[in-house]
Amino acid sequence: MNKECVNLAGCGFFKKYGETKDLACRGFIASYCRGEKMKDCKRLQYKKDKGIPPSDDMMPSGQIIAGVTKV
Repeated sequence: MNKECVNLAGCGFFKKYGETKDLACRGFIASYCRGEKMKDCKRLQYKKDKGIPPSDDMMPSGQIIAGVTKV
C-alpha cells in the first residue's frame, strides 16, 4: 500500500489544512492521506465522479469543515 495518497500534492484540503494544529484535521490526514482509510477518501471519489476537485473545506470523510483555523 502507498504511504501517501496519489493526489496529496494537488489536494486542496491537504494544502489548506496540512499544517494545522487542529487535532481533528490532523487525524483525518493521518487516516486518509497517509493511512489505512486512503481508499475510502470521498474527495478522490468526488473528483472522479464530477471531474473537478471538491471544496478545500471538504474533509476526506465527505463532511464540510466550518470554523477551523490554520494556526
